[in-house]
Amino acid sequence: MPLQTHYRASFLLLVVSASLTLLLIGCNQGEAPAPEAVADVVEETAATETAVPTDTPVPTETPAPTDTPPPTATATATETPMPTHTATPEPTETPEPTETPEPTETPRPTNTPAPTNTPVPANTPTPESPPTPEEEASPDVITLYYISNPNDILGTFPVRPFDGPALRSNMQNVMNSLERMKASINGAKDGNAEACANYVAAYNNILFNGIFYEDVPGDWQDIDGTYFIAFIYSLDRTRPAYLSCVDAGKVDEFNYSLALQTLDQTIQFLRPALDSANAK
Repeated sequence: MPLQTHYRASFLLLVVSASLTLLLIGCNQGEAPAPEAVADVVEETAATETAVPTDTPVPTETPAPTDTPPPTATATATETPMPTHTATPEPTETPEPTETPEPTETPRPTNTPAPTNTPVPANTPTPESPPTPEEEASPDVITLYYISNPNDILGTFPVRPFDGPALRSNMQNVMNSLERMKASINGAKDGNAEACANYVAAYNNILFNGIFYEDVPGDWQDIDGTYFIAFIYSLDRTRPAYLSCVDAGKVDEFNYSLALQTLDQTIQFLRPALDSANAK
């Protein structure tokens, strides 16, 4: 380091200067003896080696003082503003209230005459459209459905006031048609065209001659009820055979069995009711 080198050079210079000084002092003290003595001293001095001074330990570096932070500036107190003088406004003069005029008298309303009674309109009858000739002529009707398919309409038939002899005649017509259908079913099964035609004609005879009655007396109600059931049941269960004859000219085995069973059952429960009607 530059500082250490400087101290070492100064120390060596000091040692050399001290050695020279000692040599000079020694020389001044030895001027009196003879030259031989000087020679002896010189030889003795030359003979003995001058001791080399030991290295003087280099002084350690003195640490440089750390930078002392400058003192922070102390905030100077601000000057307190002096209060300004505010002039107090002088009160203005309050105007004196003016005189309030006295209210004038409001004239009282005159008596309004009561309204006269408004006449209430009388209920005007709504005119009804007169019945058309078709409505006057058409009797009450009833719509019947097939038992096997309630959504399929069997037909719409007239309803008339009760008539015992007419009811008896209708029941007899159903009985005769059922017996004719039963007599033709075997030939229709074999594909006989005449037998199929007779079966179809007897079926239509029941269908297109259906008439029903209202206000039936008590002693006729069971008879009328049996006629009503026989009418629907016979046309419903024998219809497949009817359609087979119309479409194919013959009745297949299944529809033949169904039609024959229905014809026997209907004739069996209709006959006692027909006998009761004939007895009246």
